[in-house]
Amino acid sequence: MDFEIIDFHMHPYLNDIDCTCIHRSAVTISVDETPRIMRENGVSKFCGSVVTHDRTSTVETDWELLKSLNDCAITLKDYYKGAYIHGCHVHPNFIEESIKEIDRFKASGTNLIGELVPWRFHYNEYASDNMKTILDYASEKGMILSIHPTTPDDMDNLCENHPNLIIVGAHPGEGEQYIRHVERAKKYKNYYVDLSGSGIHRYGATKRLVNEIGADKVIFGSDYAICNLQMYVDGVKNDYLLSTEEKRLILSENAKRILNI
Repeated sequence: MDFEIIDFHMHPYLNDIDCTCIHRSAVTISVDETPRIMRENGVSKFCGSVVTHDRTSTVETDWELLKSLNDCAITLKDYYKGAYIHGCHVHPNFIEESIKEIDRFKASGTNLIGELVPWRFHYNEYASDNMKTILDYASEKGMILSIHPTTPDDMDNLCENHPNLIIVGAHPGEGEQYIRHVERAKKYKNYYVDLSGSGIHRYGATKRLVNEIGADKVIFGSDYAICNLQMYVDGVKNDYLLSTEEKRLILSENAKRILNI
């Protein structure tokens, strides 16, 4: 059966240095490779921030790098002609700059912040006072937040601080991380889980999420180009534990609802 697929969590790139694939010698790196891979795997729209693992920054120069990555996202949004839903970076050390970026991205037609990757940019909390100021503004503007997990307690505090902000936590993982994702999604109506990155390979992990928190709070993501998109698409489409309706919700309908598309 064919399903509409939206990849809620991936990272496009303009050039080799910002491609997150760690096996670059084995793949083609070009701006046109991403939509080709998406089309071949049945993905109609793809979402996320531009990140980098190879460009370095310091605490003082973090914003310079983040702004350049946001600029890349805007460029790719135009280049991909509606297929890419661009997510912006914000940073707790740069409150005014982050608020301006939220306005810029909102004006460019998106309501997505992230995926944020704090470990890469010298901060480690979402529930800080500075980030609260930024995310209070984001909530007022109707943005949604895609995040790489920090500590379970910080993630819980984030949800407590922003009950009206849709928050999508990436990487179900396993063990305590998985359990805390589940508990968080049960407690907070605004918290969703995306399947990218880790956890989906464990037998029954996706079905357990569906059973515990409901299929309407589970969102498909691949973390391409770090991860193999085909593995994630097949891992949901061919999961016999999931019903057709559950697959439909996970693969596209939930993302369409929160992204307003």
